[in-house]
Amino acid sequence: MALSAVENNEVCLTFFHTAWNTGVVLDDLLASDAIDHSFVGGKTKSEPGSESFKQIVGMFRYAMPDIQITILDAIFAEDKVVHRWSLTGTDTGGVMGMPASGKSLTFTGTTTVRMNDEGKITERWANVDELGLLQQLGVVPPPPGA
Repeated sequence: MALSAVENNEVCLTFFHTAWNTGVVLDDLLASDAIDHSFVGGKTKSEPGSESFKQIVGMFRYAMPDIQITILDAIFAEDKVVHRWSLTGTDTGGVMGMPASGKSLTFTGTTTVRMNDEGKITERWANVDELGLLQQLGVVPPPPGA
């Protein structure tokens, strides 16, 4: 029997808080054939399994070991969960391969998840404000008049 939309949201909250705030990806909350459709940090294709998400979390946690996620909004219905979030941390390890800036960074994004009937994450899509992140790092200039 499928979980309720509220229960699906609770699974996602547990999964994302644990992954981002501690660095531990709870594989038991992911379907073995889960697909990550997110193209963060230069990734170019959808990938099955948990490795893609682990690489993304690992990349950011290496760059910002104190990174923390805050869920700003949650919308959930049936088998879909959508979170608008912010991530905050100090760049001590170099974000996306750049030299460490020592700056406190905050960036936002939206993640959409599809759950299966067993209450596991089976698909994930994320849109991340990488431009805003690059602007904070000084790699890309802010827009005129900002």
